[in-house]
Amino acid sequence: MSPGLIKEARGVIAVHTPAECAKTASELQSIWLKAAPLKGTPPLKREAVEKLGAVGTPVPVLKAIGKEVGRAARKRVDDFLPLMQPLWDEYGREGRIVAATALHPMELAEPDKLIPFVRELARTSISWEDCDQLAMEALEPIVRKKPEEHLAALESWVRDESKWVRRAAITVIGRLPMKRADYTARCLEMLEPALGDPDRDARRSVSFAIRMGARGDPAAVRAFIEKHSGSADPNV
Repeated sequence: MSPGLIKEARGVIAVHTPAECAKTASELQSIWLKAAPLKGTPPLKREAVEKLGAVGTPVPVLKAIGKEVGRAARKRVDDFLPLMQPLWDEYGREGRIVAATALHPMELAEPDKLIPFVRELARTSISWEDCDQLAMEALEPIVRKKPEEHLAALESWVRDESKWVRRAAITVIGRLPMKRADYTARCLEMLEPALGDPDRDARRSVSFAIRMGARGDPAAVRAFIEKHSGSADPNV
């Protein structure tokens, strides 16, 4: 992201107020549109345009904008939290990536307020990319930082009626052992309700989570697979 666009983003963020969420979101969009592909570049797939509302701005640019928002928002969570909803709901793929990135420092600042908010956003995911960005950017950092406080909260997520809430939780649970091998067995235990999930997107996240567990404690994964060797779930 060019220094000029970063400066523009900082200027927009500096004057943001809760009463002007629509204005702030629109001005941030105008910045990321400047980094969208120029005319003459290969067109986006129709599905990306129609389903995801994508314009093609590179992910690093979107994350750079989100990080700028997050730096201000972590000190003014109540002022910036209302901005996350329109970015997520109304500004397509690009807005959702910006929002997910901005939520990271906000959640670290006020996890009890942000974790339920992230859960509701997850319900309205449109694609696996939305869901995974939200899981890894917004939710994973606080669970990884303080698993003893926040991991148990994901137990109900794994049983949620929304496949996207389930996938978000399973993604975070699966990635935790990569940094905290001592939690591998606990994480695998939390995955048990998701075995045999009827949804393909959720099933794929279970497969991913089991593989990631092997990076933490391979012995725990072997024991888990042996325990469920008679399961109809192809992941085990």
